[in-house]
Amino acid sequence: MTWQSVQDIVLSRIQDGTWPEGELIPTECDLAVELGCARATVNRAMQALAETGVIERRRKVGTRVADHPRVQLVRSLLRRELEAAGHVYGYRYLSSAEVTPPADVARNMLVRNSETLLFNRGVFLSDGAPYCCEERWTNTYAAPGLNAETLAKTSACEWLLGHVPLNRATISIGVCSAEAEFIGAALGIAADEPVLQLERLEWLNNMPVSLSRRYFPSSHRFEGEM
Repeated sequence: MTWQSVQDIVLSRIQDGTWPEGELIPTECDLAVELGCARATVNRAMQALAETGVIERRRKVGTRVADHPRVQLVRSLLRRELEAAGHVYGYRYLSSAEVTPPADVARNMLVRNSETLLFNRGVFLSDGAPYCCEERWTNTYAAPGLNAETLAKTSACEWLLGHVPLNRATISIGVCSAEAEFIGAALGIAADEPVLQLERLEWLNNMPVSLSRRYFPSSHRFEGEM
């Protein structure tokens, strides 16, 4: 079992209320025995979670769930939202390339217009049907290891969750049309139909790591915590 797998198990237990806010969680030794892995593996997962503010570790006291951990769990909300509703989550890779970003993206990502970012597109599925589509620009200097081969296997958001200790984000929500060819094709809707756009800029301390734009059909209804 990898430390990323341990991290995901801990996140799941916090998200579903098994370990509520403020509660002490089992020791690294106890978790290692329960999960059948090395204590060092558990320690690495706990270190990453502490860096993002999901848990708090205190010497001679133990490890407890932070008072507001759900702010940190929003990165995995899409999968959990679908699975909690009884749907099968899926992801389909569309494309990726190193590109010079649009001016507004370069400005938000704090890079020069001449610099390149890793740009990728993908579709998230619910029971095999399109749920939303995403385009994302990532600074691979802050996310070494994220590449086309990786993206063909897993979404950028889940890869970042397991590999980069993102610790803050800004979100904006708006409405636009599906005029971009890939949006209409990915969601199976006409180009003149309105779509909900959710833009999220994720940071590691003072460095922007990734800017994503997700597009949902106008019939989409969001339920959950952000």
